[in-house]
Amino acid sequence: MSRIGTVIRFEFTRAVKKPAFWIGTLALPLVVVLVSLLVGVGQAAGTDSALSRASATKTPFHYVDRSGLVSESVAARWGGTPSDDESGDRADVVAGRLEALVVFPATPSTESIRVTATDRGLFENNAYASLAQRVLEQSVAAGVDDPEAVALLRSPPSADVTAYADGRVAPGWLSIVPPLLYVAAFFGLVILLAARMVTVVVEEKENRISEMILTTVTAGDLIRGKVVAMLLVCLVQIGVFMVPGLLSLVVVVPLLAGRVGHVTIDPWRMLVGALLLVGGVLLASALFVAVGAAVPSIKDASALQSTAIFALIIPVYAAFFVMTSPTSPVVAFFTYFPTFTPVTAMVRNAVGALSPLESVVCIVEVFGVAVLLLWFAQYLFRHSVAQYGSKVTLRQIASWRRS
Repeated sequence: MSRIGTVIRFEFTRAVKKPAFWIGTLALPLVVVLVSLLVGVGQAAGTDSALSRASATKTPFHYVDRSGLVSESVAARWGGTPSDDESGDRADVVAGRLEALVVFPATPSTESIRVTATDRGLFENNAYASLAQRVLEQSVAAGVDDPEAVALLRSPPSADVTAYADGRVAPGWLSIVPPLLYVAAFFGLVILLAARMVTVVVEEKENRISEMILTTVTAGDLIRGKVVAMLLVCLVQIGVFMVPGLLSLVVVVPLLAGRVGHVTIDPWRMLVGALLLVGGVLLASALFVAVGAAVPSIKDASALQSTAIFALIIPVYAAFFVMTSPTSPVVAFFTYFPTFTPVTAMVRNAVGALSPLESVVCIVEVFGVAVLLLWFAQYLFRHSVAQYGSKVTLRQIASWRRS
């Protein structure tokens, strides 16, 4: 008789009843919200302060105009005086008797303006560059009679591009945002599941009570029950994390909609992404359970656990390459290598580079590999349950198969 329900209920209840679980679960979103608010306020204040310090202000300075473009009247409004002795003025700046010396090159379009100035600090020194650029910009604009030309010189025009695909307006880059959220969700779930899935299997062997447990429940039911229970625990944690996130979206999305446009949601991409996420989470869970079943203690599991995490999330670091070169042979390898498939396929799906046939193949592969890994984890656990002193080796697995 299957006891999987009993295992699920026991493991889930044991996890959520611990005060440490709720402290850790509630502390993280509260800390994230608090830190985000503090960083946001501090960054806004710091940015405004830095910008105000770095903006061009009237400053007493001497200048040398080798371009013939600088207007004396414009330079005078900003505190500028033509230099009669460039080397002497530079010496005065070094000695602290002059604020700044600006040398405008003969061809400002290809050469840099050279500024020698008294130090104001790391951020405030940028004000000198802003001052020199503003003087040259306004001097050039003063020599142009057409207001439209002046406006173009000061601010190049923007370009609105409307692209068509199959006779319809292409959704644009905002269409990749919703399905790309699945990649972020997978990354977060892998981090949450890694230690929990490994620990929940290893602790039975480490406490040396597995033989007693297996007298009332099969190894398959025990492993499957633990996997389902830990997935439910993670869902509880995700629910807690999502509450402040959704509240933030309610406030942020209306503010951003007018600036960045409306986000386009493709139902097919969202469905494919959801299936890849579910299959990827199952695959990751089975891989972590296999790691736990192969080692005798939590200490021994650390190296294998890190390797398993790396095998799952390494495509995240190649995401930009996957987006820009989806037809590359390297991307094809990433797409169909079992542990790389979830992230790579979700990224390609987000940018619309995963065909319907490839989508089906990837989904079937992910779920198929997850089932095989879960079976292998059960097999390892059943045969190594009494092996307390050493890790499982390939030679041992081969001997099990022969016997």
